[in-house]
Amino acid sequence: MGLADLCYRCPACGHDPMAGKGDRAWCPSCGFRAQRRRGRLFATAPGGEPTRTDAQTLADAATLGNEFDKDFRCSAQAMACWRIREDPVWRRGELRGWVETMGPASPATVTVDDEAVAIKCVAPREGSSGCRSGRWSHLELRAVQTSSSSLQISLPGDRLVQLRFTADSPKRWEDMLRQLVRAAYRRAGKGFVHEFQPRIATRPR
Repeated sequence: MGLADLCYRCPACGHDPMAGKGDRAWCPSCGFRAQRRRGRLFATAPGGEPTRTDAQTLADAATLGNEFDKDFRCSAQAMACWRIREDPVWRRGELRGWVETMGPASPATVTVDDEAVAIKCVAPREGSSGCRSGRWSHLELRAVQTSSSSLQISLPGDRLVQLRFTADSPKRWEDMLRQLVRAAYRRAGKGFVHEFQPRIATRPR
């Protein structure tokens, strides 16, 4: 994940999106900069000097606020691939985990609103499972998590989709979905969502 994917919104002025490449990110509006050098992360406020920071602090400062309403809608292009197999990993007779095999990626349009997430297949590849178009309410989602460069969503029926966005941040989409899922559970009186991986879990508030 590039630094601009992690810090997708300027922590200094709120400009969205940040610009960047690799281990550098900068704000086109106010000039805020972040850079990773020799394993260390530095942030430079407009007119200031570089100061040490960490990835969690930078990500928290850039996270979207709770600003979604009933008219909210966001779309992005992605390459979508679906899990086609899950094999057990055994060691000395004990089940240690599972290895997922993903199918070929297909272009798709991903859309979220305050009620659901939708995946629309653009051009499924011939002879493959391709991209499975559908729409799922936020209450149907089973898990939401990011990897280094993509977003994974667990869906009903033990289905898993991996989305690699072509011009957007997977961290942004994880933040959006988490907030929208929490809001959906709150409206339905199902408690507060405190965990999103390996599964969505709630507790009373």
